[in-house]
Amino acid sequence: METNASELLSREHEQLGQAVIRLIVEHARTLDEVRVCSEATPADLEKIFDEPLPVVSSNAEDILARFARDILPHAMQIASPRYYGLFNPTPLPIAVWADALSSAINQNGAAWRNSPSASIIEARVLRWLCTLIGYGEESFGTLTSGGSEANLVALKCARDHAGEMVRTQGLRAVASSKKAFIVYASKQCHYSLEKSVDILGLGRESLRTIATDDCFHIRISALREEIEHDLAEGNTPLCIVGVAGATSTGVVDPLGELADIAEQYELWFHVDAAYGGALAFSEKYKERLRGIERARSITIDPHKWMFVPFACGAVLVRDGAKVLRDAFDITPEYLSEDRGGADTASDFFRYGQLGTRRFNALKLWMALKCMGIRGYSEVVERHIELTHYFAQRIDELKDFERIGPIETAVCCFRFLPEEVRCLNETEHDRWQRALQQRVERSGAAWLATTVLHGRRALRVNINSFLTEQRHIDDLVELLRRESQELMTERKA
Repeated sequence: METNASELLSREHEQLGQAVIRLIVEHARTLDEVRVCSEATPADLEKIFDEPLPVVSSNAEDILARFARDILPHAMQIASPRYYGLFNPTPLPIAVWADALSSAINQNGAAWRNSPSASIIEARVLRWLCTLIGYGEESFGTLTSGGSEANLVALKCARDHAGEMVRTQGLRAVASSKKAFIVYASKQCHYSLEKSVDILGLGRESLRTIATDDCFHIRISALREEIEHDLAEGNTPLCIVGVAGATSTGVVDPLGELADIAEQYELWFHVDAAYGGALAFSEKYKERLRGIERARSITIDPHKWMFVPFACGAVLVRDGAKVLRDAFDITPEYLSEDRGGADTASDFFRYGQLGTRRFNALKLWMALKCMGIRGYSEVVERHIELTHYFAQRIDELKDFERIGPIETAVCCFRFLPEEVRCLNETEHDRWQRALQQRVERSGAAWLATTVLHGRRALRVNINSFLTEQRHIDDLVELLRRESQELMTERKA
């Protein structure tokens, strides 16, 4: 009997699946031991992958062997418990396999007719996120590729809200060519805001980055002064962006006070909670988000502190689906058949700029089902406690100086031994970079640097559910050892 095409496809998936499982399982088994980052240079990797476009096919076994030999060893081991870099998580196993399932059924989540269950699942996880954050039943949202896209969507809603004709006629419909719409955010805001005002035609100079206090929160008095100055100049204040979990420091702006100012001046209030939104899971720490429910829109990234694989972001809107539809809705000819309107509300292409949309809701749905509020709360609280423990250990080292408060799972600090303190700030910055590079070259951990109040600092973020206190102790010992060797090296 002749084997049909579906059976052949099934067998191929079975063979590949078993091989890929072995790779993933072995990768997970060795995460605590392997180097966190590769020693290879860009030139080394260019040489490894320098080959022409294939003319003939290769078998899957050879391709997977190449992955194991040349790709995996040179990947940043983000899932490692010793990765302390950016807001990049160890992904939950069920969410990893959800990605595989999503790829297998290959839904296009643009229109409900092409993705019935996917569209309903997306609406459900968005409802869960809205409830988590404190929004009411009328709220809505859409999944995005991440915080950058979510911030762009939110600012477009803010821009379009400024005038009924702006979506069709552009900015000239609501403002003179010599005046500007202004967006306000702290100097701790994410760079995507600058990109967003550019893309939206507002111009990069329309983003006012407001000075922060010693703890890196936006200065409320400085914000008021900027708004009053712009009003006096004839500009149009448009939007205030609060930061909940700043990328550099993890701090949370005083959201309630920002909401008060937004209401006073009748401005759109957006909160970028791409990272810090996960505080809402914790009864102990969600008070730090007080006021977020008053925002007109919120960014939250499940691919950060919710351990969902890249990419999975979301933008939530307080006042319902109409806000997003007013900004993005359109009906192309091939999707304009009369369907009675019953399923149009589930067409997610109407709520953002994406057409083809991956079934990212599946991994988020499975992750939320797997962890629940209690599971996420436990991990978030443990991460914050581990960060306080790390800060305490840093405070005990005489050659290190901690910077700013611990409000999430981010701790910033500087290496400033007595011999370095007397040097100028440029030299201070060089020492921070040098220590970070030594840690990176060791392969034992990875951490980032950032710039705070104009000076380079070291930054540690605990963002893996695998990280334990022993890893923090190892990191402190690594910093102590590498800093001492750096001092010895510089004296020689």
